[in-house]
Amino acid sequence: MELELLSSRVNLNHTCLKLQVSIDEIKTKNPHRTDLINSMEQSLHELKKAMIIYQALEKEFRVARQMNFNLEKLNLELKQDVKDLKKIIEFNNAEL
Repeated sequence: MELELLSSRVNLNHTCLKLQVSIDEIKTKNPHRTDLINSMEQSLHELKKAMIIYQALEKEFRVARQMNFNLEKLNLELKQDVKDLKKIIEFNNAEL
């Protein structure tokens, strides 16, 4: 999962960079194409907004994954405590 997250982030960044380079090239070579420039700039803006949301979701995912790990660890510890307490109860019942 880590590799997919990293790959997705790199691809988004790369796409933004390619789009920015294309916009700059069109502005230089065909500055009269404002229809195309405006459309591409709007797309770049939307893509950057999507990247910000993606980063926030990625951060939330990492936090949730860590919480899940911590809860699983606690659950295993509590299960072991239950086993230990059952043994103590069995031992105490055997003495009676």
